[in-house]
Amino acid sequence: MSIFALASLFVAQRTGVVGPGAFLHYAPDRTCDLINIAVDVEVDYKGKTVKGHVVNTMSPLRNGLTQVHLMAAAPVIIGSVSVDGSSAHFTQTGDDLAIDTAPLTKGKSIQIAIDYKIANANGGGFGSGRGGWHWIVERDGQPNHVGFWTQGEAEYARQWVPTWDYPNDLATSETRCTVPADWTVIGNGVMVSNKLSADGKARTYDWKSTIPHATYLLTLCGGPFDVKKDKWEGVDLWYVVPKGEGDLIEDSFGDTKDMLSFYSKVLGYKYPWPKYAQDAMFDFGGGMENASATTLQESALTDKRDGFRRMASLNSHELGHQWFGDTVTCKDWGDIFLNESFATYMQMIYFEHSRGRNGYDREIDNNTRSYLAESRRYKRPISTKFYTNGEAMFDSHTYPKGGVVLHTLRRFLGDENFYAGLSLYLHTWQHTPVQSAQLCRAMTEATGINCEPFWDQWFLKPGHPVLDYTWTYDAGSVKLHVSQSQSTADGTPIYKIPGKVGLISGTTFREVPVTLDGADQTITIPLSAKPDALILDPDHDYLREIPTLHWAASELPFILKSAPSCLERNEAMRQMMAVENPSDEAIRQVAEAFRADKELIPIFPSIRILISKARAELRPMYLEMLNHPDFQRRADAIDALAALPADPATTTAVKALITQDAPIVVSVNAINALARWDLKGNLEVYKKALTITDRRNAVKSAAQRAIDRANGTG
Repeated sequence: MSIFALASLFVAQRTGVVGPGAFLHYAPDRTCDLINIAVDVEVDYKGKTVKGHVVNTMSPLRNGLTQVHLMAAAPVIIGSVSVDGSSAHFTQTGDDLAIDTAPLTKGKSIQIAIDYKIANANGGGFGSGRGGWHWIVERDGQPNHVGFWTQGEAEYARQWVPTWDYPNDLATSETRCTVPADWTVIGNGVMVSNKLSADGKARTYDWKSTIPHATYLLTLCGGPFDVKKDKWEGVDLWYVVPKGEGDLIEDSFGDTKDMLSFYSKVLGYKYPWPKYAQDAMFDFGGGMENASATTLQESALTDKRDGFRRMASLNSHELGHQWFGDTVTCKDWGDIFLNESFATYMQMIYFEHSRGRNGYDREIDNNTRSYLAESRRYKRPISTKFYTNGEAMFDSHTYPKGGVVLHTLRRFLGDENFYAGLSLYLHTWQHTPVQSAQLCRAMTEATGINCEPFWDQWFLKPGHPVLDYTWTYDAGSVKLHVSQSQSTADGTPIYKIPGKVGLISGTTFREVPVTLDGADQTITIPLSAKPDALILDPDHDYLREIPTLHWAASELPFILKSAPSCLERNEAMRQMMAVENPSDEAIRQVAEAFRADKELIPIFPSIRILISKARAELRPMYLEMLNHPDFQRRADAIDALAALPADPATTTAVKALITQDAPIVVSVNAINALARWDLKGNLEVYKKALTITDRRNAVKSAAQRAIDRANGTG
């Protein structure tokens, strides 16, 4: 499940993770081992009903059982139940479906067949916190805004198919789905058949997965689609979007093969499923990692004018789940980090691979900030059995905090050891529900490094280190004073952290290892001369909060120029410009840093910090940036130029940026700049811009606003 869905998903439950109503949770007892689930559904879209038949093949886990338990919930209505072909009595209490049987023999499989229907299923969009079966309702003027999708996580599979609906049991699956003849249906595994009915009005798709998966990962997506098929190393790739949006497939999914290759190589475990479908669906929020067939929000589709691979974050997160969550699945929701923290971190390392260190460092920082915001309200262990319900665990402790703690584990072990441990974990526990201790064991066995102390302080205890540091230089050594000020009243520990200190002397940067292990400690670092600047944890090797950076003004230019992470360099720039009247030298140094920053993912994400200075001498730099590889840098450069008086050369350069092929944000800002300089004099430019198309009509809207203002109607 993608973190994009978290903004509106399960808000009430999340705030109660450690509050009233929380209690110990354990995976439920099972009467049988679910071996296979075979679902056959007939879709009546006009009537908004589903007629279903499911066969659950199960192996009893104990001798003498006379009752089997499955799950079924509204809007599912049970019609009849049979066991091995004989009618069976059943009772339904809440979500529990109890089926009476003759005494069962351990290990001797049985088949439980259930006829059911879903009448007027009205599942909400995923972002609203509901799942089950969702109808995509018709809209006037949008003939392709029809179809359906299913959503199983956390425990919503039971709302569209009666089965065992908890992640402590995995099974193979088959889904047969009959829909209107012009629709396509995507399911788990490989497509066995695609048959048109005799009257040509209906089509039945048969999908089969021979690899076991949790039932919350069972999926069906149906509707009129544009589908592009491809292959990667023998794996079928399906790119699925609503009909009419096929032109967005390449820009939205063009890096899928690179993701597959990178993940397979770095994990030492090839993509494990026979196909991978990415299904962009109306009404869906975020993404859901159904086994071999991810469901994604249609509104996330992008074109290249939006920016560099704008869908990569969502796509890489959900693809990462195909290993972590789908191949190896958490046994209970208290260890959902084994799914979601990993998918979050897989997205981070893909950004490191595809966007370099700046992209990776920003992901670490953004995720840290997201977690810290939640930690102001509550703290909990990443791995815990104490919570209100499973949905409450899908919070910023599981996603961003867990992702950054995996980064911390990687830095602690080193890359080779870290990935060796993950490879052993995947190979050892593939197609198995697992708990946190099994990951710890794999990391320990692969490396020889006992990971239990790391687990204890980072995964099994709440909180995080809150650091404060200052330094002085005297008599041939640096005296570094570090305190850990986090409260330990809630079980948060005083952390033991193998870390580093960065020392900058002129343009020379070097690192010195240090160990943080006390609430208050002073570390002596022998050094022949006073450094120009000092940074604690310069590579952001671990999760931490440093509320106040006691950097002296004299340190800032050195940090700006020589710190290894873009995060410290940005902070130094912010502090240099935060004073009311920065010196000419400070502005020169900042401008020089911007001018040298020409990476696709810039060291400094925005030049807006200089716009308020409105310095005419910076015009040449802003003009240079109109060709920067980062779209937002170009757009910000236009805003910076707009803050200066117009001149003919600048006006010509800005007008040239309003084209069908230009980045959308650049064209929008260019229209706004022209309107600021000469609202009525550029009327013909705005009118021409009305012909520029983009899926959100951003350029047209900007042009129309300018026209309305010029005509006195806006």
